[in-house]
Amino acid sequence: MEENLIYIYIEREIWFISRERVISRKRVLEVAMSVLVRCVLLLSMLTLAWATNTHVFITNHLEGKEDLHIHCKSKDDDLGMHVLRLNQSFRISFRPNYFFGTLFFCSFQWGNGPFLYYDVYNQGKDYRKCENECSWYVHKDGLCRYEFKERKCYPWNH
Repeated sequence: MEENLIYIYIEREIWFISRERVISRKRVLEVAMSVLVRCVLLLSMLTLAWATNTHVFITNHLEGKEDLHIHCKSKDDDLGMHVLRLNQSFRISFRPNYFFGTLFFCSFQWGNGPFLYYDVYNQGKDYRKCENECSWYVHKDGLCRYEFKERKCYPWNH
């Protein structure tokens, strides 16, 4: 592409000549500024789109009406231990990362059982499935949620 350009210096002005047309330095700067303004505008719109909070709800649906002990964290936040009675929920609210790096994971325990783990929000796989709200229902064999109006269940990460 560069071989098709000829640079001409006329009275302190640089003119770019391609096979299609002659372009002045001033016009090149105008086009560059136009592209820059469009990029800034697009970035601003993306920022506003991402400005909404995402909510993750975790609800105790354990068979046997047992209390559920949960401890949720992200890379930056430790949300502490919580005890959920049957049908009680815990809510996590956050703004997702712009570069798809948001991850929240929890440990779950009931009775004298072992700690079980699950990534309740992994932005790379969940942002399209539950947009601004993810609702998990905890069962003894794993977690369930509705994705595109269809119930999906997932086993524990051990």
